Amino acid sequence: MLWSALGAARATAGCPVTEHDLLGAWNVQGKAGFFEAFELEVASGTHVFDSWLHQRPDLSQANWKLEHCQLIVEPRDGDIGTFRFKILGLTNGRLRLYDASTRTESVYVRVPDNS
Repeated sequence: MLWSALGAARATAGCPVTEHDLLGAWNVQGKAGFFEAFELEVASGTHVFDSWLHQRPDLSQANWKLEHCQLIVEPRDGDIGTFRFKILGLTNGRLRLYDASTRTESVYVRVPDNS
């Protein structure tokens, strides 16, 4: 039992990010990336995902979670499926994601917090 707990801790430790690292706004760098811009936040204990396309709301008030080193976005609208992005890394404010459904790697740059 101790070995399985240690294995789970190592798997979690193997992910290059935590939920806290992902909080904030992100803009796509280049042309590869499903979302042009998005924000991850936690409001009143709820994980909220919002995205924008051409500075207009795109996907609003979706749920998100970090699970097995994947950013999982679950829209509230049942017509749109769940988005899953493998997190490849986060270095110097650059978040690298991989979308297995399209076999696309994308890079998002953190938007500075002006508050």
